[in-house]
Amino acid sequence: MATPPATPPPSAATASLLKRVILTVFNQRDPALRLSHINQLFVAQPISYSHSSTFHGREALNAHITELQSRFPPHWTFTTDGVVKTSLDRGMMRWRFGPRIGEERGIVFGTDVVTVQEGRIAQFWIIVEK
Repeated sequence: MATPPATPPPSAATASLLKRVILTVFNQRDPALRLSHINQLFVAQPISYSHSSTFHGREALNAHITELQSRFPPHWTFTTDGVVKTSLDRGMMRWRFGPRIGEERGIVFGTDVVTVQEGRIAQFWIIVEK
């Protein structure tokens, strides 16, 4: 009988990273606290891609999120659909962004795609769908 692995399999670790990015990074309004979360989840020099720009490094990603949040009311938040798809060192997860109205959320929809190296996000694509 096989012994269970001591660490989560890559797919479970990637799923956890993606969910934590939404919940602890994109929903965090305090830039210093958000950067602390970014430092935990991303490699030292991640590359992040959005529909309009490419960001090199943790601080650039943090600045992008600060700018994004400044354009929307504080009660707007990100949520996930909870489904993460993974393959080897890559993962993707759909998200929604908007005000909370009852249990419904989302005016803007998108997908995050990541490449993971040594347990941290090395490349991060933000794909806005609406």
